Amino acid sequence: MKDTQEFWTKKYRRNIGRMIGLCRRYVPDPQEAEDLAHEAFLSAIEKSHTFKGLGDFDGWMMRITVNTALQHLRKAKCLVSLDSAGPDLDSLQDDDAEDLERIDFSKDEILDAIAALPAPQRTVFNLFVFERFSHRQIADTLHIAVRTSKLHLAQARLQLQQHLKEIKNEKRLLMIPFLTIFKKGSAVDNVCRRILSDFEMEPTVEFDTAALSWNTLPSATIAMHLSGIFKKLIVGLLLCTAAGAASYFVLSSRTPVAPSPAPTTTPIPVAMATDTTLSAKSDATQSESVMATTVIKNVQRESLAPAVGSTDTSREKEYIIIHDTVFKTVVKVVHDTVYAPAPQNHQQ
Repeated sequence: MKDTQEFWTKKYRRNIGRMIGLCRRYVPDPQEAEDLAHEAFLSAIEKSHTFKGLGDFDGWMMRITVNTALQHLRKAKCLVSLDSAGPDLDSLQDDDAEDLERIDFSKDEILDAIAALPAPQRTVFNLFVFERFSHRQIADTLHIAVRTSKLHLAQARLQLQQHLKEIKNEKRLLMIPFLTIFKKGSAVDNVCRRILSDFEMEPTVEFDTAALSWNTLPSATIAMHLSGIFKKLIVGLLLCTAAGAASYFVLSSRTPVAPSPAPTTTPIPVAMATDTTLSAKSDATQSESVMATTVIKNVQRESLAPAVGSTDTSREKEYIIIHDTVFKTVVKVVHDTVYAPAPQNHQQ
């Protein structure tokens, strides 16, 4: 049980700041957000046997935290009016929010703007912008219609835009040209996601993991310990496959070197004897000339075989060199990825 306690202590110190920051986006009260994060941590310990090792364990803990925050909002009756009717979507489209991306808002200003939203709009906005849920996933999670999810998102964007514009009038414009490149989705989404993407809150009171009854709690499974390694191995396998495919296409795209044509030899002209009294010596000379030409052609034809063989041998050596280089590179990448030093834990 000592290994299990050490495992969860490391996970607590690494993730508790993110868990509190996540809950803070769903509930306005910081102390309530901290209590929810600790509740989510205990829930993760109790449900650890359900983790199959198919993804990142820290990401699994964040999903547990989201579910804990949603359950709290349901118990507090904050989502009772979530599926109520509202205005038409076309009347809620933001028109000039792009200039908000040029403002240097603080994290507290964005948090206060999100906290000022009604609970239904705040919940849908968080799920869509930060958890990257689709409207269909939001509808299935909150048991509402897809149109209702779109309606609450549009209302949240409009209210956030108005709130941030009021702050903008009191702040100095800071030009951030590179942010204008990313125009996917609403500008309000981009502003909130950019500022709160790595938001963390340190706990005011550190949770005492030693006080838990570890004898009655599930032990840390091998999948929990190796979940990160599995992910890195999959990445390494994909890199190896891509490198092998690349080397194959590089080699297959090379055009084979055609053998150089044999040099043409000009046959020795043989004078045509017009005299009917051609001597036997002339006949012998002509026969020797024809035989010499035939021998030269045979030698040239035989000399082509080593040339072709050497071309094939050089291509085979080139393939071996490329293959070994790619293999060594992939092995180094996988080794550096799997055995990379773990990030330092956040200390209180």
